[in-house]
Amino acid sequence: MQNRYSGDIGDFGKFLLLKHLFPKESIATIWYLYPDETHNNDGSHRVEECNINLYCHCYGIDRQMAELFHQIHQRDSRHIDLFEEMSILENDYYFTERVLGEGEGYRTQWLKRAIEFIRSKSCSVVCLDPDNGIEPSSMNKLSILKQGKYTTYAEIESFFTLECVNHLVIYQHFHRQQSHEMQMREAKATFERLYEGRAVVTIIRHNPVQARFYILLSKHTDILENKQSLEQLMYGPRAFFSVF
Repeated sequence: MQNRYSGDIGDFGKFLLLKHLFPKESIATIWYLYPDETHNNDGSHRVEECNINLYCHCYGIDRQMAELFHQIHQRDSRHIDLFEEMSILENDYYFTERVLGEGEGYRTQWLKRAIEFIRSKSCSVVCLDPDNGIEPSSMNKLSILKQGKYTTYAEIESFFTLECVNHLVIYQHFHRQQSHEMQMREAKATFERLYEGRAVVTIIRHNPVQARFYILLSKHTDILENKQSLEQLMYGPRAFFSVF
């Protein structure tokens, strides 16, 4: 098991989102660390100068973060520990235990340790970053290995109900069976039903190169002001994000 590759445009977008939505709050990023998959094309869209159009776009949005990602790409080995080492976000903490392991009940114990990590840091924001996003309807048919690519609704609930947590951000990968708009619409409807009266649900689409979206569950409505600021900052024909 190796630390997941770091430094692609998806990572840049994720940290950009967290930085501008939660500039003063303590953040816990929960990596769902999965076996190394450097044989595929993940991470091929990098924030570096050889990709001049993408680099200039990122540089124009957040110069400091673009420069840090450029430094990451100068390293011989790129792994998620670099995000903490280089202080990509000064207020972010990283839970980096692998989601797959030996022994019955390993994942249950993994969840307990992740929860204790969040509590120990008194994080008010939690970002869940599985490879593919939220469990599909066919989750129980997948092997234990493949299940490691997803977070579950039960885990989402466990993180959301922590007393210290005010906001939960969940990464979601688009699939090919439905349009992107339909997937975001269904995600919003699902979470509004599950968290009715408990959370404000916001869907934020990451636009460049590798489309993906984030589901934001907020216990308080004060996130709306920051959300509008983010939308204004990214407004334009090449907007990094759009709020659905």
